[in-house]
Amino acid sequence: MKGPFKPNADGLVLARQLRQLRENTGLSQEQVGEQLGGSASKVHRIEQGQLPWPDELGMMLDLYKVPDPKQAVLRDTWDKAWQPRPTRGKQDEEGAKSQLPDS
Repeated sequence: MKGPFKPNADGLVLARQLRQLRENTGLSQEQVGEQLGGSASKVHRIEQGQLPWPDELGMMLDLYKVPDPKQAVLRDTWDKAWQPRPTRGKQDEEGAKSQLPDS
């Protein structure tokens, strides 16, 4: 993917929740990164909104000892986070169309 990653609102919610879960377990970014086969910077990027791969999300949720019902909610949030973020041009275009008089 070219350019900076801009997470949608669901991606930011997921990032905050993953960070909170990690902090609640007392694990450091280094410890989690090691378990993921990466580094602390990988965990930092995920906690800033970069979406983890499905297997990484599963490993994180297991490490954080998240109960199954909560895991289902977080996986749903992850699914929504992959939806494209609306671009400004598209919003402006849709807004202009809705303001056109009926012919």
